[in-house]
Amino acid sequence: MHSFLSGQMVIALGLGVVVLVFLLRRSFLRAFQPPARVERSAVNPETESVASSAEAVLEKLEIRLFDFAREVEGRMQTKIAVLDRLIVDADREILRLQDLLAETKEIGRAAPRAGAAARQPDAIVPPPPADGDQREAA
Repeated sequence: MHSFLSGQMVIALGLGVVVLVFLLRRSFLRAFQPPARVERSAVNPETESVASSAEAVLEKLEIRLFDFAREVEGRMQTKIAVLDRLIVDADREILRLQDLLAETKEIGRAAPRAGAAARQPDAIVPPPPADGDQREAA
């Protein structure tokens, strides 16, 4: 149960990071966008290159974050599939053991009734002779 909670925590953390990146990206892009009344030609070329490089860095981070989220989701789906398979196997084993237990209970109930009358000795040994001479011979 503990590993399942930590998996949920990883997903929640990843989603939180995605939201944080989107919020930072939005505010960062607004900070570097020139005001609407300023013409594009009045913007310093150096500021424009810094803004475009910052956008490129953010896009790369966004791509890495999406890849990480996809990888975490894939791992979780794999673990869920394995657990589902184990549950199905355990259910099948439970049913098999219940059937086996029912069979042994039926055999246990049937044995005393029919078994007492039908019990045969494993071997028939003749009674010893009446004379005591055979003791000395043995």
